[in-house]
Amino acid sequence: MITNEDLLKEISTQELTQLSDINASGSINQSVIDDALNDAISFIESFIILPDGPTPLLKKIVVDLTIYELRRKNGLLSDSDKDLKKENESYLSRMSSGKLKTEVTPTSTASVDENTSSFAFAHRGRRRVNMKGFR
Repeated sequence: MITNEDLLKEISTQELTQLSDINASGSINQSVIDDALNDAISFIESFIILPDGPTPLLKKIVVDLTIYELRRKNGLLSDSDKDLKKENESYLSRMSSGKLKTEVTPTSTASVDENTSSFAFAHRGRRRVNMKGFR
């Protein structure tokens, strides 16, 4: 659902390495990250079923909760982390009640052919408007 690149948009490579490196090898331990991701997904699925095409907000929630789980496992939680979890929990509550979307759905109602390269109006013939009497 998310990748390490998604996590690295929120935290530095050094912090991700420190949070995941339980064996002090100096490298990112993917199994620790996957375990934190699974914990985050389990928490989210206690509210909603994760869709195949999640909204950007839902992906951000997964990233935030994965980082939260990594910090929790290392005993590095701060008050801002707890506040962020509460905020994400409120988003999940609204998603479960249907007030927020969970899945990106293409709802394009555009009448322009998707293969066209020009989106300008095509004027066919010249129409003249009689402006007499409009003063």
